Amino acid sequence: MKQLTAIIERTEDAFFAYLKDWDGCVAGGTSYEEVKSNLEEMINILIEEDAAIKKQLSKGYKIKFEVDLESIFDLIPEVNISQLAKTGKLNPGLLRQYVSGTKRASESQAAKVMTAIREVSKKLNSIVLTTG
Repeated sequence: MKQLTAIIERTEDAFFAYLKDWDGCVAGGTSYEEVKSNLEEMINILIEEDAAIKKQLSKGYKIKFEVDLESIFDLIPEVNISQLAKTGKLNPGLLRQYVSGTKRASESQAAKVMTAIREVSKKLNSIVLTTG
């Protein structure tokens, strides 16, 4: 399985995505879900039209999305900012400013946020629900 990296950028009224490794594979939309769906559609068109790409992706593919810090909470609105700040030992007020875009996080602060998100992800991935 091949991993593709897609960059999602947000403007005031739209979202745009493009593949990092392939020129010309771009998509737009009014929401994250729409832009992700449109990018998948563009990848499928590439597969149909380009034999080399079809061969490269013959075992399937997985897309890793790169987004800015403000966009993470649009993608995962279920994440509680205060709780994430606590998990990452971050100032919740400062994290809210990063999320709103009123303040930009330094690389080290962004790394702390990602560490906290990975910690939450590990917890979620360790859970198995039982029935009955």
